[in-house]
Amino acid sequence: MILTIHRGSKQIGGSCVELRSASGDRILLDVGMPLTQPDGRDWPHGTMTRPGEELRREGVLPDIDGLYADSTRDVSALVLSHAHLDHHGLAHHVHPNVPVYGSRGTIEMLRASKLFVPDAAVPADLRELPTAGTVSIGSFSVRGIPVDHAAPDSRALLVEADGQRLLYSGDLRAHGRQRHLFDELPEAAGAIDVLVLEGTTVGQPQGSHGFAVEGDVEIRLTKLLRHDGGLVVVIASGQNIDRAVSVYRAALATGRELVIDSYQAYVLMALKDVCPEAPQFDSASVRVKFIQYHVAKLKDAGFWELACRMSRAGKVTAEQLAANPSGFVYLARSSRATVDLLRYLARTTRPTVV
Repeated sequence: MILTIHRGSKQIGGSCVELRSASGDRILLDVGMPLTQPDGRDWPHGTMTRPGEELRREGVLPDIDGLYADSTRDVSALVLSHAHLDHHGLAHHVHPNVPVYGSRGTIEMLRASKLFVPDAAVPADLRELPTAGTVSIGSFSVRGIPVDHAAPDSRALLVEADGQRLLYSGDLRAHGRQRHLFDELPEAAGAIDVLVLEGTTVGQPQGSHGFAVEGDVEIRLTKLLRHDGGLVVVIASGQNIDRAVSVYRAALATGRELVIDSYQAYVLMALKDVCPEAPQFDSASVRVKFIQYHVAKLKDAGFWELACRMSRAGKVTAEQLAANPSGFVYLARSSRATVDLLRYLARTTRPTVV
């Protein structure tokens, strides 16, 4: 088995790993979008959905023959570790006949992005990795092993071919609610010949990364909600299910209502079976703050009745948040809508922003 790291060994993000078996079969593990341009600047809006031949010529897409739609297919499959853009962001450029595998949570997040995110795209042939067991791809056998990460339903990938076993960790951590998965990974993988390991904090002293374990985050949020006399707004990724659980539990412990926007309500609903502890729009003490753009996207996708159910279950308005700020905690995302809401609320109250 031949290992080629096309990108990801000298930078964070843009991960892309190729494996070739003795019989010539090829699979890719992740095709991510680099986090920044080579000079450190952000990518221009819409870069990921520009024509693939342009992105390949400019080096945004790794130069891999037989992978993309403008070439003759010579890759058996692409397997995704998780639903963060630096691991899946360029996957929609693969040849339409190349199947793209991911966990159920990963696939749900890709579909949610397609629904809500402007210019987002998903691969043509999405297939679900089995929850248990392996999938055969040519001469390769691939098994997804659950790992603890901020992206829902993340997987390390155990690949076997030619009598060799390679473990690709994807991204993983040991401070989330599923820390046990980190501890159990060596036993779950068994004996391996090659380890391709995510290494953002390799070489740093233990604890120097500064990340609190999620249980401590929940305790700190509970104390804040109990002692703060106004609205508390917690900024976090809409995909960070651990954080949603922490904020929800803190809200229940302090008699507040959790406010989520309509995008988050949809994502949490889509992940209900994967993350059963996550709050839902119809859970006790959960309210939904509607964003006009989200409602339009739901309606365009044929989910108008779902939007109506969300509204009936617990719609909350900016005026209600302003009138009773101490009764709510808003789990918000970094967005224009959040900025506009904070500006409105600042006329009458002083929200605490985490």
